[in-house]
Amino acid sequence: MDIASMQRDENNFDFLRFFAASAVVLGHCYWLSGLGAVEPVRLFTGSMDTADIAVNLFFVMSGFLIAASWIHSRSSVDFAGKRALRIFPALAASTLFTAFIVGPLATDLPLSEYLLNSQTVRYLTNVALFTQFHLPGVFTANPFPGSVNGSVWTLPYEVLMYTMLLTLGLLKLFGRMAVLVVPIALMFIHFHLAPNLGLESDMLRKVTRLGMFFFLGSALYLYRKILPWNWKIALALLSLSLISARTEWWFLVHVLTLPYLTIYLAHLKIPRLSRFGRYGDFSYGIYIFSFPVQQLLVHWLDPELPLPVFMAISLTASIAIAALSWHLIESPALRLKRFLPGSRQGVSGAGLTPAP
Repeated sequence: MDIASMQRDENNFDFLRFFAASAVVLGHCYWLSGLGAVEPVRLFTGSMDTADIAVNLFFVMSGFLIAASWIHSRSSVDFAGKRALRIFPALAASTLFTAFIVGPLATDLPLSEYLLNSQTVRYLTNVALFTQFHLPGVFTANPFPGSVNGSVWTLPYEVLMYTMLLTLGLLKLFGRMAVLVVPIALMFIHFHLAPNLGLESDMLRKVTRLGMFFFLGSALYLYRKILPWNWKIALALLSLSLISARTEWWFLVHVLTLPYLTIYLAHLKIPRLSRFGRYGDFSYGIYIFSFPVQQLLVHWLDPELPLPVFMAISLTASIAIAALSWHLIESPALRLKRFLPGSRQGVSGAGLTPAP
Protein backbone atom coordinates (compact mmCIF):
# COMPACT_ATOMS: atom_id res chain seq x y z
CA MET A 1 0.00 0.00 0.00
CA ASP A 2 1.39 3.39 -1.04
CA ILE A 3 1.22 5.80 1.89
CA ALA A 4 3.91 8.04 0.44
CA SER A 5 1.63 9.82 -2.02
CA MET A 6 -0.61 12.56 -0.65
CA GLN A 7 -2.46 13.47 -3.84
CA ARG A 8 -6.15 13.98 -3.21
CA ASP A 9 -7.25 11.54 -5.92
CA GLU A 10 -5.08 8.80 -4.41
CA ASN A 11 -6.58 8.63 -0.92
CA ASN A 12 -9.94 8.39 0.84
CA PHE A 13 -9.62 11.26 3.31
CA ASP A 14 -12.53 13.16 1.77
CA PHE A 15 -14.81 10.19 2.24
CA LEU A 16 -13.60 9.51 5.79
CA ARG A 17 -14.15 13.15 6.78
CA PHE A 18 -17.67 13.06 5.36
CA PHE A 19 -18.33 9.74 7.09
CA ALA A 20 -17.08 11.06 10.44
CA ALA A 21 -19.10 14.28 10.17
CA SER A 22 -22.23 12.31 9.30
CA ALA A 23 -21.56 9.98 12.24
CA VAL A 24 -21.47 13.01 14.53
CA VAL A 25 -24.89 14.12 13.24
CA LEU A 26 -26.43 10.67 13.65
CA GLY A 27 -24.83 10.17 17.05
CA HIS A 28 -26.19 13.48 18.32
CA CYS A 29 -29.70 12.48 17.22
CA TYR A 30 -29.99 9.99 20.08
CA TRP A 31 -29.82 12.53 22.87
CA LEU A 32 -31.04 15.65 21.06
CA SER A 33 -34.30 13.92 20.15
CA GLY A 34 -35.12 13.10 23.76
CA LEU A 35 -36.72 9.83 22.67
CA GLY A 36 -34.71 7.82 25.17
CA ALA A 37 -33.26 5.46 22.56
CA VAL A 38 -30.07 3.72 23.63
CA GLU A 39 -27.01 4.79 21.64
CA PRO A 40 -25.72 1.43 20.35
CA VAL A 41 -22.03 2.31 20.07
CA ARG A 42 -21.85 3.53 23.68
CA LEU A 43 -23.70 0.38 24.70
CA PHE A 44 -21.04 -1.67 22.89
CA THR A 45 -17.90 0.18 24.02
CA GLY A 46 -19.14 0.97 27.50
CA SER A 47 -17.66 4.48 27.45
CA MET A 48 -17.79 6.32 24.11
CA ASP A 49 -20.59 6.88 21.62
CA THR A 50 -20.64 7.36 17.86
CA ALA A 51 -19.89 11.08 17.99
CA ASP A 52 -17.00 10.58 20.43
CA ILE A 53 -15.31 8.03 18.17
CA ALA A 54 -15.91 10.22 15.11
CA VAL A 55 -14.13 13.08 16.88
CA ASN A 56 -11.19 10.80 17.67
CA LEU A 57 -11.04 9.79 14.02
CA PHE A 58 -11.06 13.45 12.98
CA PHE A 59 -8.10 14.20 15.22
CA VAL A 60 -6.10 11.27 13.85
CA MET A 61 -6.66 12.54 10.30
CA SER A 62 -5.88 16.05 11.44
CA GLY A 63 -2.57 15.04 12.98
CA PHE A 64 -1.57 13.14 9.84
CA LEU A 65 -2.58 15.84 7.36
CA ILE A 66 -1.46 18.84 9.38
CA ALA A 67 1.97 17.25 9.82
CA ALA A 68 2.08 16.99 6.04
CA SER A 69 0.92 20.59 5.73
CA TRP A 70 3.72 21.82 8.02
CA ILE A 71 6.37 19.96 6.08
CA HIS A 72 5.06 21.29 2.76
CA SER A 73 4.62 24.88 3.96
CA ARG A 74 7.30 27.38 3.06
CA SER A 75 7.00 29.36 6.28
CA SER A 76 5.21 29.48 9.59
CA VAL A 77 3.07 32.32 8.23
CA ASP A 78 2.10 30.18 5.26
CA PHE A 79 1.20 27.28 7.57
CA ALA A 80 -0.77 29.41 10.05
CA GLY A 81 -2.52 31.31 7.28
CA LYS A 82 -3.74 28.12 5.62
CA ARG A 83 -5.07 26.80 8.89
CA ALA A 84 -6.83 30.10 9.66
CA LEU A 85 -8.48 30.20 6.24
CA ARG A 86 -9.79 26.69 6.81
CA ILE A 87 -11.14 27.31 10.30
CA PHE A 88 -12.37 30.85 10.76
CA PRO A 89 -14.48 31.96 7.76
CA ALA A 90 -16.94 29.07 8.10
CA LEU A 91 -16.85 29.33 11.89
CA ALA A 92 -17.81 33.00 11.63
CA ALA A 93 -20.67 32.12 9.28
CA SER A 94 -21.87 29.35 11.61
CA THR A 95 -21.76 31.67 14.63
CA LEU A 96 -23.70 34.43 12.85
CA PHE A 97 -26.18 31.91 11.43
CA THR A 98 -26.83 30.47 14.89
CA ALA A 99 -27.06 33.83 16.65
CA PHE A 100 -29.11 35.79 14.11
CA ILE A 101 -31.17 33.19 12.25
CA VAL A 102 -31.59 30.14 14.48
CA GLY A 103 -31.77 32.17 17.70
CA PRO A 104 -34.54 34.57 16.65
CA LEU A 105 -36.54 31.65 15.25
CA ALA A 106 -36.38 29.73 18.53
CA THR A 107 -36.08 32.23 21.39
CA ASP A 108 -38.97 32.72 23.78
CA LEU A 109 -37.93 36.35 24.33
CA PRO A 110 -39.11 39.37 22.32
CA LEU A 111 -36.76 39.91 19.38
CA SER A 112 -35.44 43.27 20.58
CA GLU A 113 -34.72 41.87 24.03
CA TYR A 114 -32.98 38.86 22.50
CA LEU A 115 -30.76 40.94 20.22
CA LEU A 116 -29.72 43.35 22.99
CA ASN A 117 -29.10 40.62 25.55
CA SER A 118 -25.47 40.38 26.73
CA GLN A 119 -25.58 36.61 26.26
CA THR A 120 -26.23 37.10 22.52
CA VAL A 121 -23.20 39.38 22.32
CA ARG A 122 -21.04 36.90 24.24
CA TYR A 123 -22.08 34.13 21.87
CA LEU A 124 -20.31 35.97 19.05
CA THR A 125 -16.97 35.33 20.77
CA ASN A 126 -17.18 31.77 19.43
CA VAL A 127 -15.58 33.27 16.33
CA ALA A 128 -12.47 33.91 18.44
CA LEU A 129 -12.64 30.39 19.95
CA PHE A 130 -14.04 31.55 23.30
CA THR A 131 -16.62 28.80 23.46
CA GLN A 132 -20.16 29.85 24.36
CA PHE A 133 -23.02 27.35 24.28
CA HIS A 134 -26.06 29.43 25.23
CA LEU A 135 -28.31 32.01 23.62
CA PRO A 136 -31.00 33.77 25.69
CA GLY A 137 -34.31 31.92 25.70
CA VAL A 138 -33.22 29.55 22.92
CA PHE A 139 -34.15 25.84 23.05
CA THR A 140 -35.00 26.06 26.73
CA ALA A 141 -37.84 23.55 26.27
CA ASN A 142 -35.82 21.13 24.12
CA PRO A 143 -34.86 17.72 25.55
CA PHE A 144 -31.24 18.95 25.52
CA PRO A 145 -31.47 22.61 26.60
CA GLY A 146 -27.84 22.92 27.60
CA SER A 147 -26.37 23.97 24.27
CA VAL A 148 -27.26 25.78 21.06
CA ASN A 149 -24.24 24.37 19.24
CA GLY A 150 -22.45 21.70 21.24
CA SER A 151 -20.08 20.82 18.41
CA VAL A 152 -17.92 23.93 18.74
CA TRP A 153 -16.18 22.70 21.90
CA THR A 154 -13.53 20.86 19.88
CA LEU A 155 -12.38 23.83 17.82
CA PRO A 156 -10.16 25.50 20.46
CA TYR A 157 -8.48 22.13 21.02
CA GLU A 158 -7.99 21.69 17.29
CA VAL A 159 -6.26 25.05 17.06
CA LEU A 160 -4.24 24.23 20.19
CA MET A 161 -2.92 21.12 18.42
CA TYR A 162 -1.95 23.22 15.40
CA THR A 163 -0.15 25.61 17.73
CA MET A 164 1.70 22.80 19.50
CA LEU A 165 2.82 21.33 16.19
CA LEU A 166 3.87 24.76 14.92
CA THR A 167 5.85 25.36 18.11
CA LEU A 168 7.67 22.04 17.71
CA GLY A 169 8.44 23.00 14.14
CA LEU A 170 9.77 26.43 15.00
CA LEU A 171 11.96 24.91 17.72
CA LYS A 172 13.30 22.40 15.16
CA LEU A 173 11.89 19.57 17.28
CA PHE A 174 9.34 18.23 14.81
CA GLY A 175 10.98 14.91 14.03
CA ARG A 176 10.35 11.22 14.46
CA MET A 177 11.57 10.99 18.04
CA ALA A 178 9.93 14.17 19.34
CA VAL A 179 6.61 13.43 17.68
CA LEU A 180 6.50 10.11 19.54
CA VAL A 181 7.47 11.64 22.87
CA VAL A 182 4.44 13.96 22.83
CA PRO A 183 1.69 11.29 22.54
CA ILE A 184 3.53 9.00 24.96
CA ALA A 185 3.67 11.84 27.50
CA LEU A 186 -0.01 12.59 26.93
CA MET A 187 -0.89 8.91 27.43
CA PHE A 188 1.09 8.84 30.66
CA ILE A 189 -0.78 11.89 31.94
CA HIS A 190 -4.21 10.68 30.78
CA PHE A 191 -4.03 7.07 31.92
CA HIS A 192 -1.68 7.23 34.93
CA LEU A 193 -0.75 10.62 36.32
CA ALA A 194 -4.14 12.38 36.30
CA PRO A 195 -6.09 9.44 37.81
CA ASN A 196 -3.47 8.74 40.49
CA LEU A 197 -3.24 12.39 41.50
CA GLY A 198 -7.01 12.82 41.45
CA LEU A 199 -6.87 15.53 38.79
CA GLU A 200 -10.47 16.10 37.70
CA SER A 201 -9.81 18.91 35.20
CA ASP A 202 -12.15 18.58 32.22
CA MET A 203 -9.78 20.66 30.12
CA LEU A 204 -6.83 18.40 30.96
CA ARG A 205 -8.87 15.33 30.09
CA LYS A 206 -9.85 16.78 26.72
CA VAL A 207 -6.36 18.03 25.86
CA THR A 208 -4.77 14.69 26.61
CA ARG A 209 -7.51 12.68 24.90
CA LEU A 210 -7.52 14.68 21.66
CA GLY A 211 -3.77 15.25 21.74
CA MET A 212 -3.07 11.52 21.83
CA PHE A 213 -4.99 10.96 18.62
CA PHE A 214 -3.63 14.08 16.91
CA PHE A 215 0.04 13.39 17.59
CA LEU A 216 -0.21 9.67 16.90
CA GLY A 217 -1.63 10.73 13.53
CA SER A 218 1.38 13.03 13.09
CA ALA A 219 3.74 10.21 14.03
CA LEU A 220 2.16 7.96 11.42
CA TYR A 221 2.83 10.61 8.78
CA LEU A 222 6.52 10.82 9.70
CA TYR A 223 6.87 7.03 9.86
CA ARG A 224 4.56 6.29 6.93
CA LYS A 225 7.29 5.08 4.57
CA ILE A 226 8.85 2.56 6.96
CA LEU A 227 5.77 1.12 8.68
CA PRO A 228 4.18 -2.05 7.29
CA TRP A 229 0.70 -1.33 5.93
CA ASN A 230 -1.33 -4.45 5.30
CA TRP A 231 -4.74 -5.94 5.94
CA LYS A 232 -3.48 -8.55 8.40
CA ILE A 233 -2.23 -5.90 10.83
CA ALA A 234 -5.40 -3.86 10.34
CA LEU A 235 -7.62 -6.88 10.97
CA ALA A 236 -5.64 -7.84 14.09
CA LEU A 237 -5.93 -4.30 15.51
CA LEU A 238 -9.64 -4.13 14.73
CA SER A 239 -10.19 -7.50 16.40
CA LEU A 240 -8.25 -6.38 19.47
CA SER A 241 -10.38 -3.24 19.75
CA LEU A 242 -13.63 -5.19 19.41
CA ILE A 243 -12.58 -7.87 21.89
CA SER A 244 -11.65 -5.27 24.51
CA ALA A 245 -15.04 -3.52 24.33
CA ARG A 246 -16.75 -2.94 27.69
CA THR A 247 -13.52 -3.59 29.57
CA GLU A 248 -11.39 -1.11 31.50
CA TRP A 249 -8.74 -1.48 28.81
CA TRP A 250 -10.90 -0.54 25.84
CA PHE A 251 -10.03 3.15 25.60
CA LEU A 252 -6.28 2.51 25.79
CA VAL A 253 -6.64 -0.14 23.09
CA HIS A 254 -8.75 2.32 21.09
CA VAL A 255 -6.00 4.96 21.34
CA LEU A 256 -3.39 2.49 20.13
CA THR A 257 -5.43 0.95 17.30
CA LEU A 258 -7.60 3.72 15.79
CA PRO A 259 -4.71 5.75 14.28
CA TYR A 260 -3.33 2.84 12.23
CA LEU A 261 -6.81 1.74 11.16
CA THR A 262 -7.72 5.29 10.09
CA ILE A 263 -4.65 5.87 7.94
CA TYR A 264 -4.86 2.34 6.52
CA LEU A 265 -8.46 2.95 5.43
CA ALA A 266 -7.55 6.38 4.08
CA HIS A 267 -5.12 4.79 1.62
CA LEU A 268 -6.98 1.58 0.84
CA LYS A 269 -7.55 1.26 -2.90
CA ILE A 270 -11.33 1.34 -3.31
CA PRO A 271 -12.62 2.17 -6.80
CA ARG A 272 -14.17 5.66 -7.06
CA LEU A 273 -13.93 6.36 -3.32
CA SER A 274 -10.88 8.55 -3.82
CA ARG A 275 -13.02 10.82 -6.01
CA PHE A 276 -15.65 11.26 -3.31
CA GLY A 277 -14.77 14.90 -2.71
CA ARG A 278 -14.82 16.04 -6.34
CA TYR A 279 -17.91 18.19 -5.67
CA GLY A 280 -16.50 19.67 -2.49
CA ASP A 281 -15.51 18.88 1.09
CA PHE A 282 -18.74 19.29 3.05
CA SER A 283 -17.49 17.72 6.26
CA TYR A 284 -16.56 20.88 8.17
CA GLY A 285 -19.84 22.52 7.26
CA ILE A 286 -21.77 19.46 8.37
CA TYR A 287 -19.94 19.51 11.66
CA ILE A 288 -20.30 23.17 12.62
CA PHE A 289 -23.84 23.78 11.28
CA SER A 290 -25.58 20.50 12.11
CA PHE A 291 -26.09 20.90 15.87
CA PRO A 292 -28.12 24.16 15.79
CA VAL A 293 -30.05 22.83 12.79
CA GLN A 294 -30.90 19.66 14.71
CA GLN A 295 -31.93 21.64 17.78
CA LEU A 296 -34.17 23.81 15.60
CA LEU A 297 -35.76 20.71 14.07
CA VAL A 298 -36.46 19.33 17.54
CA HIS A 299 -37.96 22.71 18.45
CA TRP A 300 -40.28 22.61 15.43
CA LEU A 301 -41.10 18.96 14.79
CA ASP A 302 -43.46 16.49 16.42
CA PRO A 303 -41.77 15.22 19.62
CA GLU A 304 -42.98 11.72 18.77
CA LEU A 305 -41.20 11.73 15.40
CA PRO A 306 -39.49 8.34 14.95
CA LEU A 307 -35.74 8.43 15.46
CA PRO A 308 -34.86 7.14 11.94
CA VAL A 309 -36.97 9.92 10.41
CA PHE A 310 -35.29 12.54 12.61
CA MET A 311 -31.90 11.15 11.58
CA ALA A 312 -32.75 11.33 7.89
CA ILE A 313 -34.08 14.90 8.11
CA SER A 314 -31.13 16.02 10.27
CA LEU A 315 -28.51 14.58 7.94
CA THR A 316 -30.20 15.87 4.78
CA ALA A 317 -30.58 19.38 6.17
CA SER A 318 -26.99 19.39 7.48
CA ILE A 319 -25.55 18.28 4.13
CA ALA A 320 -27.60 20.90 2.28
CA ILE A 321 -26.40 23.79 4.42
CA ALA A 322 -22.84 22.40 4.38
CA ALA A 323 -22.90 22.40 0.58
CA LEU A 324 -23.86 26.08 0.64
CA SER A 325 -21.12 26.76 3.17
CA TRP A 326 -18.53 25.05 0.99
CA HIS A 327 -19.42 26.79 -2.24
CA LEU A 328 -20.17 30.23 -0.82
CA ILE A 329 -17.67 30.51 2.06
CA GLU A 330 -15.11 27.75 2.52
CA SER A 331 -13.93 27.21 -1.06
CA PRO A 332 -13.64 30.96 -1.82
CA ALA A 333 -11.72 31.43 1.44
CA LEU A 334 -9.31 28.61 0.61
CA ARG A 335 -8.56 30.20 -2.75
CA LEU A 336 -7.02 33.08 -0.82
CA LYS A 337 -4.12 30.80 0.16
CA ARG A 338 -2.26 31.87 -2.96
CA PHE A 339 -1.93 35.37 -1.49
CA LEU A 340 -0.13 34.16 1.65
CA PRO A 341 3.54 35.20 1.93
CA GLY A 342 5.72 32.52 0.37
CA SER A 343 2.72 30.29 -0.23
CA ARG A 344 2.69 27.47 -2.72
CA GLN A 345 0.26 24.70 -3.53
CA GLY A 346 0.33 22.59 -0.36
CA VAL A 347 -0.76 19.07 0.43
CA SER A 348 -4.01 18.32 -1.32
CA GLY A 349 -6.74 17.47 1.10
CA ALA A 350 -4.96 18.90 4.12
CA GLY A 351 -7.86 21.15 5.00
CA LEU A 352 -9.42 19.27 7.85
CA THR A 353 -12.76 19.22 9.46
CA PRO A 354 -12.24 20.13 13.09
CA ALA A 355 -14.50 18.08 15.08
CA PRO A 356 -16.64 17.78 18.05
